[in-house]
Amino acid sequence: MKKFLNYITELIYPPRCVMCGELLDPGTERVCFCDMCRGIWESEKTAQCPECRRRVNECGCQPKYNRSRTVDSFRTLSFYDSDNVKKLIKTVKTDRDPALEALLGRDLSSLIMRYYKIDGDCVVAYPNRDRVSVKKYGFDHARLLCKKVSEYTGVPVYPYIKHRHTRQQKTLSAKERGYNAVRSYYIPDRYRDLLKNKRIIFIDDVVTTGATSVVCASLCKAAGASGFSVFSVARTQ
Repeated sequence: MKKFLNYITELIYPPRCVMCGELLDPGTERVCFCDMCRGIWESEKTAQCPECRRRVNECGCQPKYNRSRTVDSFRTLSFYDSDNVKKLIKTVKTDRDPALEALLGRDLSSLIMRYYKIDGDCVVAYPNRDRVSVKKYGFDHARLLCKKVSEYTGVPVYPYIKHRHTRQQKTLSAKERGYNAVRSYYIPDRYRDLLKNKRIIFIDDVVTTGATSVVCASLCKAAGASGFSVFSVARTQ
């Protein structure tokens, strides 16, 4: 019955490619890319960093706000510079697509397992979305990505990095982002002890200046976390 209802739903609201918008065949196993754009996404994951000359998923270059190395490492699937990746990230933020969440969750999990030792001291965490955006779009995209990563890796979720109502990061300059991030995030006192000696795998959609990651790393390490590494879908070069 569920498959039939999904089939009827897709006939009325046919799935489209998240990059180019091309109609996809309904009734088949859910995908989020047409064949051409799937190839484009795979090529985006092999882009070369202009600084270290390594492939994007091998690049360890540090964002501007991590000069103190508060965050132990940054890894990403792609660079946030092409129109294709920007379209994909926009879909992640504004149009809930379970097939896309599953695909990115698998890709992030593969990246994590390639570069990170998973054990009983690990938890996955994410920056809670601001309430205005959750109300506007109806979901927290970072939470959904984090849940998928947890499913594929078996690492439990730590959902207690909370967001205060402040200005949205995307509306601010690089300098303003740093100040705003400090005011935006906090960990409630009753949940701080859960981080003692934990190693944080931090999931984000886009890393720009790194300000959000550094602030969240500072909060977690102040609460007793022993490590904090960031894995994102995209990162600005």
